[in-house]
Amino acid sequence: MKRHETALGVQEGVTNLCLIARSLAEAADEAVGEGIGAERDAAVRAIVYRLAKLCRVDEISYGYDAVTLADTYCTLMNECKTRALEQGAGGGLLPRNDRRPDPVQGKLTHPDRRSTR
Repeated sequence: MKRHETALGVQEGVTNLCLIARSLAEAADEAVGEGIGAERDAAVRAIVYRLAKLCRVDEISYGYDAVTLADTYCTLMNECKTRALEQGAGGGLLPRNDRRPDPVQGKLTHPDRRSTR
């Protein structure tokens, strides 16, 4: 795969999310295979940008639902949690982070530095 050519092609108007996602995974693997961090690779980032634009990520980051005035990100996360529970999902594809909130709001502590009180 030539990830840079793929990235340019994706920018030309591809709208198939599954195709873009597969291309992203392949481009990331290719970048890693070349010793480049995928998150820093120009082609990977360009593909992510297109995917984010199609999924209207800007609405997630900055938007509110026009009907309920609920924060869009919270609405999406709540729907995902609800659907996962309905489907009886015990675990996701990604490992869960084992961090707990620190007594100082907004800070996280690492599991091995937790208080044992």
